[in-house]
Amino acid sequence: MENFLMMFYILFFATGFMGGAALFLLSIRVRSRLLRPLLAFQLLFLIATGLIVLYFYLESRPGGLTMPVTISLLVTIVGINAAVWGMVILLIRRITPPPARRKGTPATAELLAWLVIAHSIANMALMIATSGDGGSGELASPAALDAWRLGGYILSGLAMATFGITARGTLTSKEPAQLRSLMRAYGTIALIFAPTGVIEYTIETAGIPWLSYLSLEHFFFLAWNVVSMSAAVRLFKPSSTGTAMLDSVPEERVQALGLSVREAEMAVLIARGLANKEIAAELNISPATVRTHIYNLYQKADARSRVELLNKLRS
Repeated sequence: MENFLMMFYILFFATGFMGGAALFLLSIRVRSRLLRPLLAFQLLFLIATGLIVLYFYLESRPGGLTMPVTISLLVTIVGINAAVWGMVILLIRRITPPPARRKGTPATAELLAWLVIAHSIANMALMIATSGDGGSGELASPAALDAWRLGGYILSGLAMATFGITARGTLTSKEPAQLRSLMRAYGTIALIFAPTGVIEYTIETAGIPWLSYLSLEHFFFLAWNVVSMSAAVRLFKPSSTGTAMLDSVPEERVQALGLSVREAEMAVLIARGLANKEIAAELNISPATVRTHIYNLYQKADARSRVELLNKLRS
């Protein structure tokens, strides 16, 4: 059992660091307001899980943990959980087009995330108050505490589900296609694992045997890491696929960015990997004119490199 747990945590941290590295590399090549909160999300996952591992390790040692240390670790973990949901709120605001931000599922998802944060803060206060009471836990009846826990699981599940629906919805057109597909994958993971808290509560109350040091949430974190790692795959696709990815600029992108016919034609040649001189020869224009068109393309698409430009021109 210990070997299994060790292998799981090694796998988790390995994929976590690789996922963070993939997002970091993507942030260098692609400009997006989503990447910083995603990186923060990834880092908070790693820190929280590291603290959980530390907690169980110290607890298993002879003498266990003193109450002040236990409360400090648990309060820190709960605080990090609140920070994670803060990143969720930031992501909801950035992935949703402004007209849809204050209504429907995005607004519900943001409200539920705020409620989860409030619940986390209340949990911290409860832990501190219980610690001051000598750890007796008599501030509320067992039934009330049980209902409080179940309510928190249900609230978190609803918040995850609505975030998943929002992430799988239509992102603002300013985001490149790579980020859109990445967010859809994150949304799918959130939807799949939304009921994990309620499932764990059911397992616990039913007395079904389960690994005491392993939570279903850890599998959610692992799946999230795998999706983050896929950012590298999306970034480093073979260049030979460039033409297939951009045989022509989608009409909606042409209209959204205000591209001229010549600029759209120029983008397709860039996707083929042609240098400025080759584009000039292909179109029978001067290299200076090519540079002007490319500069205008960069400005209209708000891009800093050819890779970023092509990402933003795809549908």
